[in-house]
Amino acid sequence: MQHAESEPSSAELLTPDALSDTDLADGFRTQSFHLMQAHPIAAAHLVLAAASIAPTCAAEQDVADEFSFVIVDFAQQLGVLHRRAVNRRAKEIAGAGHGH
Repeated sequence: MQHAESEPSSAELLTPDALSDTDLADGFRTQSFHLMQAHPIAAAHLVLAAASIAPTCAAEQDVADEFSFVIVDFAQQLGVLHRRAVNRRAKEIAGAGHGH
């Protein structure tokens, strides 16, 4: 119990003003591993944030490379949803133009 009281909260760990870029990136990367099972897309976003904050850090580059596969799959799925939405709107607009 005493150990838990002395550890900073996750909010404190990720406060940009209190941390160096490398430490902030490390905090994002650590949280991403905790999130991976529950929400891989949120985890991948944290990894991308970490990689952009500390782009020269080898650890961030390695983890970002691994998570990039999650992001690519997500982007492809998002592309399918986007095309479907665009097509649906185009049909609605075409239907409205013809008095339907």
